Amino acid sequence: MSEKFNSNIDKTLNILEAIAQNAGGLSLAEIVKTVGLPKTSAFRILEILTAREYLSWNKDNEKYSIGIKALEIGISGLIGQDIVDVSIPYLQNLSATVGETSFLAVYNNGDVVYLYKAEGTASIQTIARLGSRRPAYCTALGKVILANLAIEETDRVFEKKLAKFTDKTVTDRVKLYEEFAHIRSRGYAIDDEGIEYGLYCLAVPIHNYTGTVIAAISVSGPIKRLHRNRDSVVEQLRSVGETISRRLGYVQAMKLRH
Repeated sequence: MSEKFNSNIDKTLNILEAIAQNAGGLSLAEIVKTVGLPKTSAFRILEILTAREYLSWNKDNEKYSIGIKALEIGISGLIGQDIVDVSIPYLQNLSATVGETSFLAVYNNGDVVYLYKAEGTASIQTIARLGSRRPAYCTALGKVILANLAIEETDRVFEKKLAKFTDKTVTDRVKLYEEFAHIRSRGYAIDDEGIEYGLYCLAVPIHNYTGTVIAAISVSGPIKRLHRNRDSVVEQLRSVGETISRRLGYVQAMKLRH
């Protein structure tokens, strides 16, 4: 492949990425300034992309925006992504980095269901098993998902009697709603022996391309060890959660929205 051909592809992708990051679209002058192309070169590329429906042209404000063909290709790729397959290498690397056990789980009818588990070099023994269920209200994984669901679903879960699994299990609905507000604010959830004695867990949400929270990942370990390293673990968790969400299209969706 010639250097010129590579250059043309690079210019085309730079234009597409610049426009995708601006929901209101970009004018020719804005594209030229953003991408750093000569006006004539940019215009030729824009003509081709518009003709192929990768871009659309709004004659009223004279701006280009992402077209239906680009959206079709993007959505087709996202729909084909399996969350477990996407998450496995990142969770394995996370557990190797922090030395603790990491989990992937989804929400189902008031419970979290464990889909994947990766053990670190110093991982703790826990009764959580792949395919098993635990109440969402008393696990870090479940709380970070519940905190991002519609209030109607949370109310439905709280209609039932909330069981205490340890002395530290929170079953007071007002306190749980307050905790959910904190979770949304800081971006992660904590389980401090709420489901199992000796176990401390941190969890962050996973978003899909629509921005919906569809799962969560966590790191679990002994209270003293994980609490001592909480800040660094949270930082690692956030990074992995953002990466997995991006692989599922979340970042692209946010760029289009803003």
